[in-house]
Amino acid sequence: MEHTQINRKKIEQWLAEGYDVLQGGKLLKVEGDLPEFLEQFADEAKPKTYLLKELITWPEAELKKL
Repeated sequence: MEHTQINRKKIEQWLAEGYDVLQGGKLLKVEGDLPEFLEQFADEAKPKTYLLKELITWPEAELKKL
């Protein structure tokens, strides 16, 4: 994914397209259990993994820092 300014509108679009996670600048669609998928990255600092359903609740100022 090219460098894209992340905002709520963009996250809504990604969710509508079926994406679940933003990881290391790449959008991922998770097949199966989402919490189980995310747990495998809990101890890793990089690549940072974000759940789109959580990101959409972040303030716009914080989203711009991603």
